[in-house]
Amino acid sequence: MRAHLFIPCLVEDCHPEAAEAVVEVLEHLNVEAHHPAGQTCCGQLAYKTGDLKNARVLARRYLDIFAEPGPVVCPSGSCVKMVRTYPELFAPGTSEHARALDLAARTFEFCEFVVGLPGADKLGAHLKTRACYHGSCQLQGQTQNGAEAPRTLLRAVRGLTLVEAERADRCCGFGGIFSLQFTSVSEALVEDKCREILALEPEILVSAEPSCLMNISGHLARLGKPLPALHVAQVLAAGLKKETPPWK
Repeated sequence: MRAHLFIPCLVEDCHPEAAEAVVEVLEHLNVEAHHPAGQTCCGQLAYKTGDLKNARVLARRYLDIFAEPGPVVCPSGSCVKMVRTYPELFAPGTSEHARALDLAARTFEFCEFVVGLPGADKLGAHLKTRACYHGSCQLQGQTQNGAEAPRTLLRAVRGLTLVEAERADRCCGFGGIFSLQFTSVSEALVEDKCREILALEPEILVSAEPSCLMNISGHLARLGKPLPALHVAQVLAAGLKKETPPWK
């Protein structure tokens, strides 16, 4: 099988290790990973600020970049959610609307895609650590197994103790421009989240959403209690190597 990698700008610029881990896991499951050139922002920021004109421009660009048939895999639920919103940007009956529907139907969040692959339930990853999982609200309601897919993969890692905060799926306070528009609310949310996480005494913080990882780990660092913040793909890749990971 061949899959196209949709690597969000946030991952490329701030968390490239997550993208590398995605490739390692996919190749372990006999999926050929292809990264189409020319990827930029998917249009999420423009869309959320009401700039539909530029959101359409960026959406058209992605329709061209991922025109080749086949699944598109992305390590960010929020960016996948944006691509699945593309059909709303174009009038029904137009060629762009038809192309947007096609791309939306074959674009998957990384964990959602992996759990459906043959052999995923016997991945063979082994990693002895205590991990606190943060469930991104961006995964909620997207697909039937979208929210549970990261948990399913992490529970299959032998030696890993998986714990979750009291309100694991509660927003961490980032929400893109929300954190800029409503700073005090955002800070209160991430403060609550960090308090619940630290109470569990984990060795690492894990999520399927890079923006959440950056927001939570940044606040933990400001508290003077930093934790390694890892994408689910990084945990799986480390477990497959059966080596002492660098964050240890």
